[in-house]
Parts: sequence; structure tokens; C-alpha cells
Amino acid sequence: MDDVQVKAGVIAEVYIEDTLEIDWELYNFICNHEDCTIYEISKHLNWSTSKVTQSVKRLIAANMVREKEAVVSGRIIKVIVPVKWKEYFTEDELKEIKGIKL
Repeated sequence: MDDVQVKAGVIAEVYIEDTLEIDWELYNFICNHEDCTIYEISKHLNWSTSKVTQSVKRLIAANMVREKEAVVSGRIIKVIVPVKWKEYFTEDELKEIKGIKL
């Protein structure tokens, strides 16, 4: 029985490592190619749209990227954009940061 638990733990660790690598690769791509749809990302990375969608969901949950609506040829589409560092702070915090002298 202990053997099964050890194997399950190893499988879980490998899955988590693979997932983190996928998310990191996708995040870097999104940072360098803003305003891409999930379909465009999947074609460029040669990944399935499902793989991209699941990774995007994890990145949205981690507040690293967000979906934005854009109008292209009269159609509304969802594009993926990285969260800018300023979006992590309130206006007061940004004012305080600007006031810091180095």
C-alpha cells in the first residue's frame, strides 16, 4: 500500500512541475505577444486550445493575466493580456511609490 502512495506522490509532483512549466511558457508568450486570442496562441505554440484554455484559467486565477474584449472586423473577441505591475497597487500606493527617493 505504501508503494501506491509513493507512486501517486511522484505522479502528482511530476504533474505539478509540468503544469508550472506550461504556465510559465504561456505567461512569457503572452507578455511578448499581447492581445492574442486563445486560438492564435494555440496555433503559435502548437498546443491544443484546451491546453491553452486551462493554462489561461490558472494564470487568471493567479492574477497574472486577464481577458480583455476587443473589436475586430465588427466582432467582439476575447484577447489575453498580462496584468501590468501598476494594476497590483491602489492609486494611493502608486502615489507613495512615486514619492520614494532612492
